[in-house]
Amino acid sequence: MSRNEPPPTPPKSLPDVCVRCATCMAACPVSRVTPHFPGPKQAGPGAQRFRSASEASVDDWIELCTACRLCDTVCPAGVPISELNLLAKAKFLDERGRTFRDWLLVRSDWFGELAARFSFIVNPLMKNRAVRWLLDTLLKIDRRRELPAYEYPTFRQWFRTRLDAPSPEGRPRIGYFHGCFTNTNEVDVGRAAVALLEAYGYAVEVPPQRCCGIPRLGVGDLRGGREMGTRNLSLLLPAVRQGIDIVFSSTSCGLMLRHEYDRTLGLPGAAELAEHLFDICDWLLRLHQEGKATVTFRPLHVKAAYFAPCHLKSLNIGLPALELVRLVPGLSVRLIEADCCGLGGLYGFKTEKYAIAEEIGKDLAQAVSRIDPDLILTDCEGCRMQLRALTGLEVLHPVQFLRDALPTG
Repeated sequence: MSRNEPPPTPPKSLPDVCVRCATCMAACPVSRVTPHFPGPKQAGPGAQRFRSASEASVDDWIELCTACRLCDTVCPAGVPISELNLLAKAKFLDERGRTFRDWLLVRSDWFGELAARFSFIVNPLMKNRAVRWLLDTLLKIDRRRELPAYEYPTFRQWFRTRLDAPSPEGRPRIGYFHGCFTNTNEVDVGRAAVALLEAYGYAVEVPPQRCCGIPRLGVGDLRGGREMGTRNLSLLLPAVRQGIDIVFSSTSCGLMLRHEYDRTLGLPGAAELAEHLFDICDWLLRLHQEGKATVTFRPLHVKAAYFAPCHLKSLNIGLPALELVRLVPGLSVRLIEADCCGLGGLYGFKTEKYAIAEEIGKDLAQAVSRIDPDLILTDCEGCRMQLRALTGLEVLHPVQFLRDALPTG
C-alpha cells in the first residue's frame, strides 16, 4: 500500500452484519492465551464501526492477529472478520511503518535460491549460537525458534533435470504450483507430489511462478501482495488458458491463490485462475470417488495422526488428505482434535510473539500425546515445523506418505 493511497475501507454493512454472538472469540487461538488481544469480534467488526480512514489508527494490538482465519470459518453470519482485521493491520502498519525484519522475512523468495546454493555454509550459520543471538538482538528473530534448513539442488533445479527424459505420449497434462518453501526447504514434498501425479497417469508441468505473496499479506503489506499476485496471474493464466489445471501442495499458497487474489485483493483474472486451481489431495481423492483412479497402495502398518491446518479449513473443501491416506491398507490414522498449531507463518519466529505461538501450540502437543502416533501428517509447511518442534516426531506432508505407499518395482 502506498502512503499516498487512501487505506481501503470495507463496506459499512459488513461489520453491521455481526450479531455479537462471540463464536469467533471461542475459536480464536490468540485471545485464548493472551489478554493483550481483544479477539476477532472486537478487533474486526466491533472496532470497524468506529474506524475512520481519515483518523490515525490506535489498534496496536491488531498485530497480534495470526491471520489463521478460523474466525471466518465459524462465523454464523458470514462476516469476513479476517479481512476486516487485515485491512486494519494494513492501515496501522502503513501509518507506523514496517520493520526491516518484516521487510526481509517476506522476501525470502529473493534470497532463497542463493541460500540453497550455499546451504553448506548457510545452514551451519543459522544454527550457530552467536549468529542466533545477533538475529535475536538486532532483528528480533527469536533464538529459540529453529530456522528451517535450505536444500540443494532446489525443487525447480531437480525438475529441470527431468525435462530431457521422454514423456509418455497421450497423458493428460497437469500443472503444479510448488511454492517457495518446497522449492528451497522441503524439496522432497515437491518430488513426492510429482511422483504421485505421475502414478495417477499425469504428465506434470511446472509453470513459471513466483512467491504467492501470502507472507506479505500476513504483515499487512497489501501493495506487495497485489504485486506478487499480479505477477503470478500473468505467469499462470497462460497455462490455464491452454486447458491445464493446476494443483498445489501448500494450503497457505492455495488459500492465497484461490481466495485472497480475488476476494481480498480484487485482482483481474483471479476468479478465472481459481476455477482451475485445486488442492492436490482433493484432486486425487476426486479421481477415486469418480472411479477414474487406477492407483492402489501397498500396506503400510503405521499408526499416524493427521492435523488439519487452519488455511485448509478456510478452503472449505473438507479433509481430502485424511480421506485419501485412509485408502492405504494397514494404516491407522486419527484426526488430531486441535484447532491451530500457533506458528502462523512468520508470526512464531518473532521474539515478541514466540511465547504466544508456543502457548497456542500446547493444546496441539497434548492432543498428539493422547494419540501417541508413530508419525504425523499435515498439509502445511508451517504446521510441520511447529509439530516437529512440539513433539520431536517425524512429520510428513500426506503426499510424501502416499508416495511411499505406492507399489514398488
